[in-house]
Amino acid sequence: MTARNWRQDMPTPQAYWMNKVLYDIHHKPAELERYRRDPAAYVAALPLEPALQAAISNDDIGAMYLNGVSPYLLRAHCLGMRIPEEVFLSSLRALAEVAHG
Repeated sequence: MTARNWRQDMPTPQAYWMNKVLYDIHHKPAELERYRRDPAAYVAALPLEPALQAAISNDDIGAMYLNGVSPYLLRAHCLGMRIPEEVFLSSLRALAEVAHG
């Protein structure tokens, strides 16, 4: 199975955990506070490979999208973390350019 994005036939365990993290930090105030204090420490305990932990803690929009994060949760994350809309959109546009030239 190839990891296209969130439209996979069966989401990967990694996609599940990444989606769960974004859901939790934006629906549970205590989780958001823990994440804001130290994003790297927050994701270190997750059963994710280091590259995926880094994608979350560094707000790497493109990497999260390509690894299965729901676009709805990804957009909510950007709004909640006050990531500028242009950063969000340019990250996704860069993926389209790579995929389509």
